[in-house]
Amino acid sequence: MWLENVVETVMQASFLSVFLFYVCYFLVLYFYYRRSRNNKESIRFIYPTVSLIVPVYNEERIIEKKLQNIQELSYPSDKIETIFVDGCSTDRTSEIIRNGMRNCKKSMKLIQSEEREGYTCAITKGISSSSGEIIIVTDAASYYSPDTVEHLVKHFRSGEVGAVTGKEIVLGHNRKIGPKLEGSYRFLYDFMREAETEMDSTPDSKGEILAVRKDICNSILSFLGLSPNASFDSCVPYQAKSMGYRTVYDPQAKYYESAPSSFMDRMKQQIRRATVLIGALFLYRGMLLSRKHKKFGLVILPAHFVMQCLMPSIFLLGASCLLILTAINPAKTILVWLIGVGALVVSTKSRLFLISFFQSQVALVVAIFRLAAKRESLFIETIPSTR
Repeated sequence: MWLENVVETVMQASFLSVFLFYVCYFLVLYFYYRRSRNNKESIRFIYPTVSLIVPVYNEERIIEKKLQNIQELSYPSDKIETIFVDGCSTDRTSEIIRNGMRNCKKSMKLIQSEEREGYTCAITKGISSSSGEIIIVTDAASYYSPDTVEHLVKHFRSGEVGAVTGKEIVLGHNRKIGPKLEGSYRFLYDFMREAETEMDSTPDSKGEILAVRKDICNSILSFLGLSPNASFDSCVPYQAKSMGYRTVYDPQAKYYESAPSSFMDRMKQQIRRATVLIGALFLYRGMLLSRKHKKFGLVILPAHFVMQCLMPSIFLLGASCLLILTAINPAKTILVWLIGVGALVVSTKSRLFLISFFQSQVALVVAIFRLAAKRESLFIETIPSTR
């Protein structure tokens, strides 16, 4: 009997903690989100010089499309350069890039590594070879809207802005589970970043679309060697804030990318992303609860620490207790199961959201174990279904 009572108490406390945390934080975010809806900027600015850095590795299937996408960008040709950094590809990637460079009106250069060194080294080489005032990091499989660069750099009119990230439009077959789950996750993800931007500064940026001031890039490179699991893009918001800048999310700066098609491919992507996010949070842990960094340090970072490091374990503990209690005394769990099953069948949106939420919690827990076990990796393996 005592075991049953303990399991029931832990289950109730776990689920209630998760529910109350998210309700409270999202109520705070909603207040700022409403303010952000009335604060849209138009494109009005002088054009700074921009360096677009594209790390590539065995991208022969898609690199021509990326070259064409860069050609279609509306940013003035004399103000933008593209630097491809090839991580020792074994296919025709470099050859295709060279051929594309001959017919391109925009400035392009190709850096070829003598050995495969990983994403961070590729970014480092690109920054070292760049001449732009603003560095934009992107991915070979990410395709920008023609005006995306303008939307990214317009924010640098403000001396407070150090980095800008944008909105992903998910590509993929509508009948595949991966893109559907990614779409349901993106709605919540974008809501958070827009509200946090209005509150102070978002701590979450995307390596597929990230514009950064050159001085922040130069400062951040020395930190990356301290944690192989903290990627360039995951560290940018923290380094920017430590230097007195904000990181801004602009939903008008759009890029298109294919989502993993299967549940397991998406799980791999989620674990990889969770690992670098938590790695960056640990690397800059001194900013947590720091009054110097205002709402970013006092509200946003503590919330993300709880969200990424505590709530997933608490949620999965509650789920485990639910299964144990069901085996011991099914009558006590009928209401919980009815609520869960009801949410799954009431609509497609609620079903996708619940599956996506559960998947993200598992990915975060796996990421924590990877970090604890020091399973470090300098390489980002491409998921075939995104190409």
